[in-house]
Formats: sequence, C-alpha cells, structure tokens
Amino acid sequence: MHNTVKTLGKETIIYSISNIIVRGCAYFALLLQTNVLTPSAYSIVIEFYGSYIALGHVIYDLAMDMTYFRYVHILGKQYTFNIIVTILLVTSIILSTLLIIYTPQIARITNHLAHIRYFYYMTGILMLDTLLMIPYARLRVAKKTLWLLLVKCLQAFASLFFSFLLLCCPLCLRCIEYLLDSYLNIKVSFNGLDAVFIANLLSSLTALTLLLPNFKGFHLIWNNRTIQTIGGYAATSFLTTLFFRMNETLPLLLFRKLVPSNFYVTHTKEAILGNFGTSCKLTLCITLGIQAFKHAAEPFFFANSARREALKLYSQTMHLFILASCCCLLLFSVNINWVAKILIPNADYRHTIDTVPYLAFAHILLGVYYNLSAAFKLSAHPRYNTWISALGTLVIWCTALLLIPTLGHWGCVYASMSGAVAMGLLGYYIGQKCYPIPYHKHGFLLLLATFLALDKVSLWRAKLAFLGAGWAYIFLHIIILATFYILTIRWKKSIGLTKQ
Repeated sequence: MHNTVKTLGKETIIYSISNIIVRGCAYFALLLQTNVLTPSAYSIVIEFYGSYIALGHVIYDLAMDMTYFRYVHILGKQYTFNIIVTILLVTSIILSTLLIIYTPQIARITNHLAHIRYFYYMTGILMLDTLLMIPYARLRVAKKTLWLLLVKCLQAFASLFFSFLLLCCPLCLRCIEYLLDSYLNIKVSFNGLDAVFIANLLSSLTALTLLLPNFKGFHLIWNNRTIQTIGGYAATSFLTTLFFRMNETLPLLLFRKLVPSNFYVTHTKEAILGNFGTSCKLTLCITLGIQAFKHAAEPFFFANSARREALKLYSQTMHLFILASCCCLLLFSVNINWVAKILIPNADYRHTIDTVPYLAFAHILLGVYYNLSAAFKLSAHPRYNTWISALGTLVIWCTALLLIPTLGHWGCVYASMSGAVAMGLLGYYIGQKCYPIPYHKHGFLLLLATFLALDKVSLWRAKLAFLGAGWAYIFLHIIILATFYILTIRWKKSIGLTKQ
C-alpha cells in the first residue's frame, strides 16, 4: 500500500513538472499582456477566459474525457476513441454554428457589442481545444507521459512565442490585417486584445498538428446503442463538471454586473476586475499541485478500488493532500508580498493581492471535496456529486448577490469560499453514508487552523519586527516547516508507516 501511495506521488510529480512548464509559459505571456494592456483592457481578457471560454470548454467537452477513461478498457481503445471523437466533432460543429449565428445577441446581453469579434475567436478556440482533448486523454491511458508532457510544453511555448510576436511586434498584426483584406476581403484593425486571442488559436493549431499521429486509425462511427450507454454516463459527469466550473466562474461573471460604477474611489470597477483576475492567476503557486494531483488521482481511485486496504489508502491520500496543501499555503502566504512583486512587476495590477491566500484556500477546499467525491464514484452514486455541485453553485450565487454589491472583489472571495465549504461539508456527510472512509479527523481540524492562521500572517510579521525583516521571515519559515514535519511524523507513526 505504501508503494501505491508513492506511485501516485511520482505521477503527481510528473504532471506537476508539465504544469509548471505550461504555467510558467502562461506567466510570461501574462507579463507581456499586462505590460501592453491597461488593467481596464485586461479585464476583457479576464472576463472572456475566466467566464465565457471556461464555461464553453465544459459545454463543448461534454465530459467525454472522463467518459473515455471509463469505457476505454470496456469497449476497446480504438473503438472508444473513434466513437467519442465522432460525437465531439458532430456536437462541436453544431455548437459552433449556433454560437456564430447568435453572437450579436450574446454580445448585446453581455454588454460586449464593441468586442463582438472576440466571440468569434472564442468559437475557434473552443473548437480546437475540443479536438485536442481526447488525443491527450489517449496519451494518458497509454502511459505515454513524456510525450504528453512534451506536446503540452510545446503548445505552451508556441502560445508564448506567438504572444511575444503579436504583442511586441505590431507589424505582425498589420500583416494579418493585410492578408485578411487581400484574400478574404475582411477589413479589420487589430489591437493588443486581438493578439491575445490569435496567439491562443495559433498555439492550439500547433498542438493539433503535433497530435495528428494520434488520430491514426480514426474513422467516423455512429452506434445508437453505444452512444446511449456512454451518453448516460457522460450526462452525470457533464452536469457535475458544469456546476464545478460555474462555481469557479460565477464570481468573475457577476462582478461587473453587480458592483456599482462608483464603488471604488481611485479605480474603475473594470480596472479592479483586471487586478482581481491577475490575483486569481497568482494562486497558480498552489493550484499547480492540486491540478497535478487530480490528473494522477483520477485513474488511481478506480485502479485501487478492488484492493482490501482501499479504504485506508483513500484515507492516507486525503491526509497527505491536506498536510502538503496547508503547509504550502502558509509558506505562500508568508511570502505573498515579494512573490507578487516578482510575478507581477506592474504595480497597477497589485491592488488586490491580499485576496490571493484566501483564493488559494478555496482551491484547497475544492481539492478536499474532490477527494471526498471519490466515495460517490466508487459506490456508483455519481448523482450525489452532481447535486452537491449544484448546491455549491446555488450557495455561491446567493452569496455573490448579497456580498459583491457591498464588498466588491472581497464579495467574490467570500462567495467562492462559502460554496467550497458547503460542498465539503455535504460531501463528507453524504459520502460517509454511501461509502464510509475512515478519514483522519484531525486533518480537517488542520484545515480550520490554517484558515484562522491566514488572517494572522501579517500580525506575525509585525510582532517579530524586532528581529528584523530577514530574521522574521526565517523564523516564520522554521516554525511552519517544523510544525508540519512534526505533524507528518506523528501521522506516520499513528498508521505504522514508519515500520514498513
């Protein structure tokens, strides 16, 4: 069992390396964007990518990646690949056609009539990313981790390269304008925002070119019985994923509509949205590990479900996740001021960095819920996952409506945290009813202690000021690391892991 946990850890590290490289490229692209665009202009990127494209990915994907993992060993690798790609091709074409037809109405509803062409970019991005999804899943199933890592990294490098080319060399945009005018008779004047979307499109095309060999043996298949079978499974996963994504995007989606125009004295609400969106991206220092863990844990939960010690294994996994996440969060919170100055050199984008530790904590709570939701998947009760996710969306919606008009961006933070807490509590209670897992209760108490400590981080630095800034930081790091080292040793002894 110890070796199995270590295997999960190794896979998490591999996915972490990939995510670090990808997010590193995204970070440098962010630097380019924030240097060229004003916070108000960048708020449009935040709104499109943080809300519309994020939700669009769920609708286009239809949870077919999880469906592929579920049926690839039942229906056969090639057959499953062929039928799922066929479904995605058909649905993507239908959705893209509808989106293009109704773009003017959508732009009017979202108050983006001046940015109507960005919805056309969005359609292309969603279409390409959908075509990339199953080839990536195929590589994961085939355990071709290094090739998967390479393609993802090349896609990220391509995005950074094209971002640099289009944002820093306006002549490239002028060339695209000329080509569109000459060959398609489309007259358009591009700006920095266009460069962001076009770079995304070109990087996705690059990845699709690299993954073309994975389409070997593909041909269109349409089998009503098979589609009904996998469609029934995908429907539940789709709704769950949709509610999860809504939980992440609702605060950003509602911010511009709910915050009064004169709420901020020294900034416009659009500028604060650009700042807050940048602060959300700073949580990548925490979310990188969480996302890598999810990638490794998806097949892990199912692969070990038949083992006699499976329940203890899941309990260990949860406790290790909480220990590692809380330790990293406290270290991150202690260093957030200088980290923000390095990662976001433009001071115009650092007005909301005090929200970052709390946003990261909300992600950790969702990671805890992801562990808890394994009970629903393993007990064949995925509908509970959907209901709890829907309730989390309702909690976030209600909290956002109440708090954002009075607290601004902090209302977004509290709405996200309230939804994550509600989902976690319900996930634990219902999960213990249908698939009882003997979780270590003091791990949940550690979550509460970590949240309470977040508010005290600045006070710790103030109280230790007599040591000098450098020594105060060193002392805080030693205290945090020593505390979690002791907690880890005590946990290992309590389960007898040190004897194995």
